[in-house]
Amino acid sequence: MTLKLGLLAFWTAWFAIVAATNVCAGLKAMKKLPPSWRFASANYAAIVKATAMYAPPRWLPALLFGGVIAWQLATCGLLACALVVSVGAGAIDLRAATLALASGTALWAAFMLADEITVKYEFERTHELLFIAQLATLVALHALPG
Repeated sequence: MTLKLGLLAFWTAWFAIVAATNVCAGLKAMKKLPPSWRFASANYAAIVKATAMYAPPRWLPALLFGGVIAWQLATCGLLACALVVSVGAGAIDLRAATLALASGTALWAAFMLADEITVKYEFERTHELLFIAQLATLVALHALPG
């Protein structure tokens, strides 16, 4: 049970950190944080660059980035909920954990499709590895005893 709770805690923390660095990147792009602010991802710039080949309106990359942040926060919330419910029950709540990990896995699948649409293959490997890691976590939660 400790390993399973640790996996849920890890993914909860990971999604929280990624969402926080992305929020900071968005705030930097809106000039609400100074350019020297270090706790920010380069993901907004990557979306702008990836979509540039289609010459989208200026608001589209920001909308896509906002959608990614919302998805990350929702996944983080689902993972936190699964963790809290599992701790309270003294056993992994497989329904809650499966829903949470499905949300994260679906995000990576969406990114893999976006990588293909924007021909940004250099990002696809990372998204594939995260997809596989979340699937492996899901399998571990279902297959391992405890």
